[in-house]
Amino acid sequence: MRKNLFFATFFLLSVLLLAFIVIPILVLYSFTSVTGLFSNFLNGDFLNVLEVTFVAGLISTAILAILGIPLAYMMAREHFPGKNIIQAIVDLPLVIPDTVAGLIIFLTFYSGGVLGAPLSHAGLNFVDTLPGIVVAMMFVGAPFIINTARAGFTSFDPKLERVAMSLGAGRFRTFLSVSLPLNLEGIWNGLVITWAKGVASFGSIIIIAYFPVIAPTYIYSQFLLSGIPASAVAAGGFLLITLAIFIVSRLTASRLTKWTRS
Repeated sequence: MRKNLFFATFFLLSVLLLAFIVIPILVLYSFTSVTGLFSNFLNGDFLNVLEVTFVAGLISTAILAILGIPLAYMMAREHFPGKNIIQAIVDLPLVIPDTVAGLIIFLTFYSGGVLGAPLSHAGLNFVDTLPGIVVAMMFVGAPFIINTARAGFTSFDPKLERVAMSLGAGRFRTFLSVSLPLNLEGIWNGLVITWAKGVASFGSIIIIAYFPVIAPTYIYSQFLLSGIPASAVAAGGFLLITLAIFIVSRLTASRLTKWTRS
């Protein structure tokens, strides 16, 4: 009896939360039509927006993978002075409002900024360019790949790494042949979440780069210029694409799990 009550309570709470997510999405699609949704994919402006959004998201995620996974491993395996301070720095973008993050990125990377000035002299500009979008996405997405990968590295016994090293493998080979494969699912999930955070960002990007236009900016401008129907159609099309990407990513994560455990 108590077991049934337990599961019934949890089931009800789960349904309430799922309804809270699903109902607003259904409301959005009530302002669109099937014809309107698929007209997005005949709209050159919308397709260009998707290209910029997804390309910038992929570039920022790839850079964060190269820089963030080593830091995640160090945070998971090593004990050193100031570790808690570094973790606090990693988590800081999570609590900074998007507009503040955008201002920080702008002040750092505009042509007179600490990093922007020397890079602009080298021919790399960030204001209203794809690199500006990429660095803004990187700033807000960094905590997700680092924290998710760190949790994955701590989920398996470090004795497995020590066994590999005792058999003659160096640290780099052990990381590539043992640590990384055992954490593929965690890293993959972290990369997907990092990418998703980047492509969904608005305030952190619009200050440094209103052009080229990304999906959140495009949807907002459609709302201001053309009203609810046009913005709902654009938002609905973007949601369909991201839903398909998330479904594929979850299927991939399941396959990675089966592969690493086999």
